[in-house]
Amino acid sequence: MQPRPPLSQRLRPGQRFVVEVAAGLGYGLVAWVLFAHKIAPWPLAFGGTALVALPVAIGQRRLLLGFACALVGFWLAPLAPLLPFLAVAPLGYVLYLVAGRYPARTGLPVLVAALTGPAATALTGRAGGVLPFAVALVLCWTVGYARGEHRRYGDELVRHHARMAQVERERARRGAAEERMRIARELHDVVAHSMSVITVQAGFGRLMVRERPDEAGAALAAIETTGRQTLAEMRRLLNVLRADGAPDTPADLTPTPGLADLEQLVTRTGQAGIRVELTITGQHRQLPAGVELSAYRIVQEALTNVAKHAATTTANVAVDYLPHELVIEVTDHGRGGPVASTGLGLTGMRERVQLYGGHLDAAPLPGGGFRVAARLPTPALDAVGAPAT
Repeated sequence: MQPRPPLSQRLRPGQRFVVEVAAGLGYGLVAWVLFAHKIAPWPLAFGGTALVALPVAIGQRRLLLGFACALVGFWLAPLAPLLPFLAVAPLGYVLYLVAGRYPARTGLPVLVAALTGPAATALTGRAGGVLPFAVALVLCWTVGYARGEHRRYGDELVRHHARMAQVERERARRGAAEERMRIARELHDVVAHSMSVITVQAGFGRLMVRERPDEAGAALAAIETTGRQTLAEMRRLLNVLRADGAPDTPADLTPTPGLADLEQLVTRTGQAGIRVELTITGQHRQLPAGVELSAYRIVQEALTNVAKHAATTTANVAVDYLPHELVIEVTDHGRGGPVASTGLGLTGMRERVQLYGGHLDAAPLPGGGFRVAARLPTPALDAVGAPAT
């Protein structure tokens, strides 16, 4: 529930105008009844009361015009003995409004102009009334300026919160877009690799089902294993997209694949008819989870491309742990060919490498075949996986 605004803000423009005019007329009537008609001729008294009532009536709508009328009324006040007392209230009221609405560069000159009224009173020889009038005007200006500063600070605070909320919304939107792209890459890697293995095994099993049923059964078993693993990974990814952000059950959460799972990846690829030779060199150490996942997906996508495009049955995967980076190389001796300009495979690999400030080369080999080489910067770690000192 929103807080109830003050009465002055609930009034419509027409209602506010009626209230201001009524206040001005009421003040002028009081001035006329109490003082003006008793101490001055009626034309002068009528003009004086009009001058002191007009600023009250138009102050909110035309501040600077109301201030000018109030100041003129104060200048003319010395023509009657008691009119300065009547004129200081409208002048202070309009001065309070001006100081609250305008910044200091406008409010200060208005205050200086207002103080010319007491100066005019002093010129008439009644210097005793100058100081109280000047103090009253300065006090009105100070209170109005303080109130205006408070309101301006509140308005700026509201605008600041609105800007920060907009920044947070934009940041959340970018984060959601980046998360969608990450999930899209993950799904592409999982589905493309698994479907390649399943397609090859299904075709092999169809050919061997009558002549060599044992081998056909092994192909079906490989399809089942690959399908189960793929469904587990897809379930883990799709749980991220749930509206409540919570997985169904703890059993649905599978570990994020890493370099330790390369042996299984090589085995599954071998089931698809691609014999892969895996070589790991250098001092093995624990790497950040993001680097491990990116390295695994790069190898997975490269082997998927071998199965889909290379028209070969062999491939080599080399992983080298260097002191400050991880080097991955996947080569085959198939038909080679130019790098495809479309598709998510190489683009996804390149984005993963660039995410960690690395470099990716993907190009045909001079003698035939294709080579994918990635270099991922890694922190220097000691033998047990702790940061080196």
